Amino acid sequence: MKLLTLARDLQRRKARERQGCFVAEGVRSVEALLASSLSIVGVLVDESFGEDERSRALLDAARARSVPVKRISETDFTSAASTESPQGVLAVGEIPSVTLPAPTYGPTRYLLLDALQDPGNVGTIIRTAAALGVTATVALPGTVDLWNAKVVRSTMGALFAHPALAASWQDVTTFIREHDVSCWAADADGVRIDSDVPLRQDSRPTRLALIVSNEGAGLSAQASALATQRVAIGMVAGAESLNVAVAAGILMHALRAG
Repeated sequence: MKLLTLARDLQRRKARERQGCFVAEGVRSVEALLASSLSIVGVLVDESFGEDERSRALLDAARARSVPVKRISETDFTSAASTESPQGVLAVGEIPSVTLPAPTYGPTRYLLLDALQDPGNVGTIIRTAAALGVTATVALPGTVDLWNAKVVRSTMGALFAHPALAASWQDVTTFIREHDVSCWAADADGVRIDSDVPLRQDSRPTRLALIVSNEGAGLSAQASALATQRVAIGMVAGAESLNVAVAAGILMHALRAG
């Protein structure tokens, strides 16, 4: 399949699942992909790309990795792009095979995404999880595809190194029980994370999974059944609930390992 045709096809989730590939769009995303260890099928650029020093460096990086670069018309490029104002470059990469890593010696943290549907939020959460040393991020049923172009772009390259995967509730439940991982869930009605008991630093589980859920729908039935503790962020009286990406970041920081 031609690279342009493949890039267009990968706008659909079913095509990404069938082809095992994704699109990274924009200068920063493509730079990060080229700097990663992931396999790259090829790079598409429009007619004007490569006129400045940064874009020329990107093309040099592609050549250094022997990645094919195809120059196409601006019209054709726009047909494969997912952004309103394309930057003239995108790359097709191979989706890595990722399994949920077992706990190792010392503190371990997992992040479970419960039916999060906004790709920008999910991308930001993955970027934050990677920065805070989360062991892996798991997209549970109902969550947007992790290799959606907007998710990829929002991670700012973190998705190319941070272990992130989709899994069923059954598989996650089995993993948590087999590896003796405690499971907590973010919930506005939970115990405040800054409370002394039972969440003080020295009493937090060594192995911990945190569930964050859809803002509108709240915890799913499966999340409620799996969580043994519900935790909340202390806020001033009358404050509205936080955006899920912001809340996840605060909780991950508060519960970070080490």
